[in-house]
Amino acid sequence: MSLVNSTIDEYVLASFPVSSSSSPPSQSLPPPPPVSAVQYPSAPRQDRRLCVATPGVGLSVYDLADQTPLSSITVGPSFAPTTAAVARSVPLTSSESIRVQSTRQTWVGVRTDEGKGEIWCWQEEERKDGSSEGEAGKAVWPISEPLAALAVPRTLPSHLVFLSSSGSLALAPSSDLTSLVSLPYATESSEPAPAPTSQTLRLIPVSAASAPSFLPASLIALLPPTASKSRAHLAIIVRTFARAASTTAPDSPASLVEIGKKKFRKTARPSSAAVIDAVDEVATRQTNEIEVVLLDPEVAVEDEMEPRHGVVSLGRLEVEADKVVVSDDGFVTTLGLDGTLSSFRLALASSAYETYSAVFFPSAPTEPASPSLSLSPIKSVFLSTRALAPACASLLALHSSFVLLASPRPASDSSSTPVVSLTYWDSRFGAVVASSDLTVPSAVASSISSLSLSTCLPTRHTALLTLFPSVPTTTASRLAIFCLPLSPPLPSSSVLAAIVGRQRLTGRYLAFNADEDSVSAKAKRAEPMTSLRAGQSTGEKQRTEESRKAREALLEEFEALLAPLKEGGKVEEQAKAVEMAEEKWDMFLEEERKRTWEVERPKLAKRRKEEAERKVEELKDGWRIGADNKDGRWRWAKSAVEKAILEGGGSAELDDEEAEGEEGPDQVSWKTVAESEINGVDEADRLRYFEERSKIEEEIKGVREEAKGSLDAVERPEPALPSAFVTALFRLSFPVALDAPSTELSLSSAPAPATTTSTWRHPTKIVAYLFERGLVGENQIEGGVARYLARAGDWPNIQLALVHLPDIPETTTISLLRSVVRAQQPIASTGDNMEIDTIVPSALPAPVPSLRAFLPAFLKQPFTPSVLRQALQKQLSAVEALPVLELCDEWLTWWLKDEHKDGEKDERKVKKGKKMTLVDPFRPRKGQDVPPTVDEIVPLVQSLLDAHFVTLLLQRQSHKLLRRLSSHVSTHTALLTDLSSLLGALSVYSRKQDELRQAQAAEVEKRAGAAGGDVKKFGETMERRIKAQEKHAQVGEYQVEEFYL
Repeated sequence: MSLVNSTIDEYVLASFPVSSSSSPPSQSLPPPPPVSAVQYPSAPRQDRRLCVATPGVGLSVYDLADQTPLSSITVGPSFAPTTAAVARSVPLTSSESIRVQSTRQTWVGVRTDEGKGEIWCWQEEERKDGSSEGEAGKAVWPISEPLAALAVPRTLPSHLVFLSSSGSLALAPSSDLTSLVSLPYATESSEPAPAPTSQTLRLIPVSAASAPSFLPASLIALLPPTASKSRAHLAIIVRTFARAASTTAPDSPASLVEIGKKKFRKTARPSSAAVIDAVDEVATRQTNEIEVVLLDPEVAVEDEMEPRHGVVSLGRLEVEADKVVVSDDGFVTTLGLDGTLSSFRLALASSAYETYSAVFFPSAPTEPASPSLSLSPIKSVFLSTRALAPACASLLALHSSFVLLASPRPASDSSSTPVVSLTYWDSRFGAVVASSDLTVPSAVASSISSLSLSTCLPTRHTALLTLFPSVPTTTASRLAIFCLPLSPPLPSSSVLAAIVGRQRLTGRYLAFNADEDSVSAKAKRAEPMTSLRAGQSTGEKQRTEESRKAREALLEEFEALLAPLKEGGKVEEQAKAVEMAEEKWDMFLEEERKRTWEVERPKLAKRRKEEAERKVEELKDGWRIGADNKDGRWRWAKSAVEKAILEGGGSAELDDEEAEGEEGPDQVSWKTVAESEINGVDEADRLRYFEERSKIEEEIKGVREEAKGSLDAVERPEPALPSAFVTALFRLSFPVALDAPSTELSLSSAPAPATTTSTWRHPTKIVAYLFERGLVGENQIEGGVARYLARAGDWPNIQLALVHLPDIPETTTISLLRSVVRAQQPIASTGDNMEIDTIVPSALPAPVPSLRAFLPAFLKQPFTPSVLRQALQKQLSAVEALPVLELCDEWLTWWLKDEHKDGEKDERKVKKGKKMTLVDPFRPRKGQDVPPTVDEIVPLVQSLLDAHFVTLLLQRQSHKLLRRLSSHVSTHTALLTDLSSLLGALSVYSRKQDELRQAQAAEVEKRAGAAGGDVKKFGETMERRIKAQEKHAQVGEYQVEEFYL
């Protein structure tokens, strides 16, 4: 969503005047968040009410549903709160008024004139709608120092947690703040602890069943079992300290005075830039400290009747960053002055406590200290200073690893309207999930330099943004609070699917580095050096690495060669660059084909040998257990001949060597035995045995000779090209980005006008090769491949893209069709070339093809009928649809005439006793004069009629066309009806044929099992597995595109 130049009243919660007396003393730091949610112990879903403490005014309660005020308490101009107002609503069991449902208590911390602090508590009767009744009673609790934060979570219905300005944390009953338990803030050194400049407090309820993952398992086991029985909470405190950066360096002066002072030695006087850098080094910077505290108001101690309040520090950690926030799940996000946004994971070391009470009250003071706190880095990104102002930004931790970054947008013109950019980041992945822009009201600030902002999270589903002027003036003297709903833009948890497709959005807010963001650098990151597949031999790994280096070298050469395309050079320069790139590409492909063949040749030879052995075994098995063996007489005669061959010294096993007639010194050929007389065997059986065995051995010999043949005639495989490499090629071929996305295509006409100032060239041969290989998708580059081709006027490759790219949007294809129809000229119906594969790319921009040449490629593109119909209604008028319908009618007529003529011939043949053969109009046919098939034409005709049927009816000249189309459709409908009527009758024969085939296969398997036994069955099972693995290995490797974050 975007709120720029739009109505923002629905997002404004409240607006108050800001006087100069109530402005913060330090303009470099934002004031404390003035907003907090009203807590309801018995109704957790009623977090829609917010309590706002306005400096110089008082307290107000608002309803988030409609941003309406419910009640208010006026204090006066001297009201200067140091904390956000926190409130709790406690239901009443009895009341004097039937409209009063509960009692609302509101606390706020203030500073006294003496520099001490006080806690003010108002108690008022609350109605069901949130309004108050009667006067509010006020109680004042004096404390020794001002407060920095207050918290009254719903899970602590009777207690109050507050943080002092010195860093001490206290837990006290809300009915008696004097009975508190505090945790003083102290450092390891003997020096007094410095006072933090700002502090934030975040409370998380914990139990053994619902504890954050960064807590150690030993501590989680000691927590109360369930959330209903637990009052334990984790307090995450983030303290910010101001410190002076070190100004001394080994080779630099000790102070600014010495930088500009003339030395006794001859040294060069520093430049003004060096002095400015030195001033920046001594400027005040910020460091942050994270502390995790465990507190519980009901700690059961052994041998004690009453539970005690327990507060203990689990660890403390210093973080070097300008802004630090921590989420409930332990994700730490930091933002530096240089624009570095980093994410970390919080971790606590294991503890050695035996009981839960020992965590708060150790038995011996000499026990080891609290578990140490540590951070593990996750992700770091660099923000763009052109889109965001990190020094003036506000960072807010949301749920999971999501953070809200509110930053003024740097403006080139100081007089322009200031805008605040709201970006929702998933810091775990360093990606922007959603973003919005908010126009700053003129009553708050007239420029970015006079604007300050702060954020807070009163509820899980709503964030609050506060805008106020840095220095109040007569024109800018108001404070505005905006409600930011989180449920629509943010998912419930941090998952990778939530940021898929957000690369373009994230790129708007990231810093651009020419070296790191070059096309070749992106390709290297997408295809790391360790991307070698497991199980490769040494030679394969070497050739794979050579291919990777060759691809990287080619991309680097292309980046230099195709520079004129990116810089918008002259036509001659771009044409020369494209020609050289295509020559380099041809050389690269030739080398890659050789390298691929060196790897695949041994594998292919091995597969051919294994396939030959498999066929030989099949032939031998067929000889042993053939279908004719069921004849008992022939089976007996066959066994008798083989027995005689064995007695004569021959071999009964099939062998192609014996088929050649080669005999050993003591071996007799089986042919000699089979030709001689054998007792009990008929001559016909001997002759049959001789012929069948000779035939099978000849087949075995042919199979083995074919396996030993040369592999030169085998079609060589194309080299594997990773998806990252293909994407890099397209980015280099189309370096100039498209205009803003729209359904309108920017088309180049041929010949190009003399007044044109832009020329679009790209390596058409490379693009055509990648299309034919099927390695390209429509979204291979941002904006869509088809739109880039249309801008360049590359119609031959557009037709190839329609055939080979299945994901081109319907809006783009219809825009291309409309361009062809508008450029259509009267062309004869004969002699047109409709072969897509024979189109040769020419100089760009290419002439617009005829509709007869373009529409076959258009029909190859899959589409969704409803989406196509909407695109036709919006982009193609009824007048422009007429030529398309007329061409489709001509093609349908061709199919019908062909079928009708063949039918007449077949009728004459039937009279003479010949068999009739009908033409199948749905079967693809080859040839230049054959139109697309009917199943490709009819869906387009249907969509065109659905989109423009009413309009076509109003045009009298289109009635004949509609009648012809109706007759075509009715003819094919009747044909389909007749064919469907045969399904029931023919299904019986088809089912019987399938049953017979299964029975025959089962009989063969049964005989094989009986002949070979279990061992043979096991061998055949293993053989089938091996064959399946070999067949699976023949499938091309999957090309996986990795998602790099």
